[in-house]
Amino acid sequence: MATSARPDNPWTAEGIGERYALGRPYHHPRAIARALAMLGERGARRALDIACGTGMSTRALADVSGFVVGADRSPEMLAIARGVAGPRFVRSEAEQLPFRDATFDALTGCSAIHWFDQQRFFAEAHRLLVAGGWVALYDHFYVGQMIDVPEFVDWSRAALERFPLPPRNPAVGDPRAETPAGFEKIGDEFFDDDIEMTHAQLVDYQLSVSNFVDAVERGEALAGVRAWVYETTAPYYEAAKTRTVRFLGSLTCLRRTD
Repeated sequence: MATSARPDNPWTAEGIGERYALGRPYHHPRAIARALAMLGERGARRALDIACGTGMSTRALADVSGFVVGADRSPEMLAIARGVAGPRFVRSEAEQLPFRDATFDALTGCSAIHWFDQQRFFAEAHRLLVAGGWVALYDHFYVGQMIDVPEFVDWSRAALERFPLPPRNPAVGDPRAETPAGFEKIGDEFFDDDIEMTHAQLVDYQLSVSNFVDAVERGEALAGVRAWVYETTAPYYEAAKTRTVRFLGSLTCLRRTD
């Protein structure tokens, strides 16, 4: 049984950095390309990646930016991120960042906004951005579907019953629902982002999802959780070496107006 206290955010859990880096697909360049097209931008001079995790999103942002900093509150995540060449990394919460006013002309965040106090986060984003600076918030949702395998939905439902999602920030809202003060909304979009996975890749991905991370922090043995996921998903791979798993991408872009 685990003896550590249950984290208020599963991304601070022990060992999550390695699991996240191993299990998460590198979809970030596609989302950032969509953001730049929506904004009519070619890149950024100085950019900040909020809740950067293991640095995958920061690496993609660095491909289109001159100078990039990744920020995350989790030392477990940053231990992996600091191995990414190029960007700089700092440990910080999204609602209070250690930078001067108007330091950046772009700010991104992937699959993170639902863990923030959004009112404080957007006030901080407004402080850090130059006038006309932009924000791109994107998500990559696992929707529990496997292309051409409709019965996989039953496994996804069973997994959530066996390993429920942990609570998120009670102050959370949908960034698409209301434009924060000092910003104008440039656009929203949703898009399918189907990814081909081997059985091992599917298992690794599931072990990086918050409900399985939370289960381990609450005392489930990681080896036991892995065995459950592997054994219960194995039948879906009996007829194929790879399967295409459906993800839903979302993107919201804002620009600072004052």
